Amino acid sequence: MSNLTQRLITGIFFVAFIIGAVVWNEYSYMVLFTLIIVLCIWEYQKLIDSRLNSSDNWKKAYRILNVVFSLFIFGDIFLVSSGWVPMVYMSLVAAFPLAWFVIEMYSKAPTPFTNTCYNAMGLFYLAVPLSSASFLVFRGGGYEYKYLLAILFFAWANDSWAYLIGKYFGKTKLFERISPKKTWEGFAGGFVFTILFAFLVDWLMPAIGQKDVNIIHYVAMAVITSVLSTYGDLAESMIKRNLEIKDSGSALPGHGGFLDRFDGLLFALPANTLYITIFHL
Repeated sequence: MSNLTQRLITGIFFVAFIIGAVVWNEYSYMVLFTLIIVLCIWEYQKLIDSRLNSSDNWKKAYRILNVVFSLFIFGDIFLVSSGWVPMVYMSLVAAFPLAWFVIEMYSKAPTPFTNTCYNAMGLFYLAVPLSSASFLVFRGGGYEYKYLLAILFFAWANDSWAYLIGKYFGKTKLFERISPKKTWEGFAGGFVFTILFAFLVDWLMPAIGQKDVNIIHYVAMAVITSVLSTYGDLAESMIKRNLEIKDSGSALPGHGGFLDRFDGLLFALPANTLYITIFHL
């Protein structure tokens, strides 16, 4: 089976599962993003394992602790965004990355600051951006999935069309030092098709019972997602290149690991959340 066929089959099941969980209700959304965050953090901890200067027992503890911290961050942001607790509880998010300084005081590691930076970065890089999705789905006092679903569609469109256009027509390297296979032609193809998807999303959302939104906002969100998800992809490539690793994992045939699938959203979700908040959508 070719890589493209594997990528297509895995992608269909992957997309169907995510759409179903986002559309069903806020609790299925909560379970979905809890699962995504745990899997991404676990993969990240495996990536940095060789760079942590501690005993094997401490490395196992690091993984478990960062998973727990990530769940607390997601839970805190979920409760705040849904209105169950006041906004002041957002201050708790800062406590978990800072906790790594205290933990490293007891690890007796020869390079405690390095360990702190690697572990805390997992929370800043993964848990916080993915958790920001909660501010997209809880709007106006209830659960509305249109913005999150739109961003997911845009990210998938950008990734798929950038891959296809780049594979068959790509010649001019986009950022060869970081990601040798990415091309300007692929980026342009992903950008154009993502904007076209904005018009599809504009038609689809009212058809499935979501409130209508001016097409200008969907186009703006498509542009934000296309550009920043590309940077998110490049950022993960930079991390893997620095760690001398090809894929973050192999859980998704034809796609690599979970980090490889959600890297673009790490930049796109917070940026779109900011956009939607600024324009009071």
